[in-house]
Amino acid sequence: MRLNELYARYKDQVQFFIVYIREAHPAEGWQVPNNLIEDILYNEPATEDERTQVAAACQIGLDLHMPMLVDGIDNDVDKKYVGLPMRLFLVDGDGKIAYAGDKGPFGWDDEGFEAALRQVIG
Repeated sequence: MRLNELYARYKDQVQFFIVYIREAHPAEGWQVPNNLIEDILYNEPATEDERTQVAAACQIGLDLHMPMLVDGIDNDVDKKYVGLPMRLFLVDGDGKIAYAGDKGPFGWDDEGFEAALRQVIG
């Protein structure tokens, strides 16, 4: 994942945001082995404050440099964009989706995203 690199390269030309949505692997739900090994155990937040705390831990733990927004506890953004497990979206200057990546992590395509980014920038 080259998000920090892409952010550093293009942040003066476009706005970048990570949108933290519902917890993909809550402690009381479907866990992945790496989360158990690395002691990344969070229950699904029940309030927006709890979700913000988990989002901040995620941003710090993954060393993500770009600004992070947090989806409401009603999961409105996740429902509209089907962001789980993770996706790359690029919204152009007219507010239209110029790039919608496949579901990650296997559909993660940094190069495809950067190509679309360059096209939008011109």
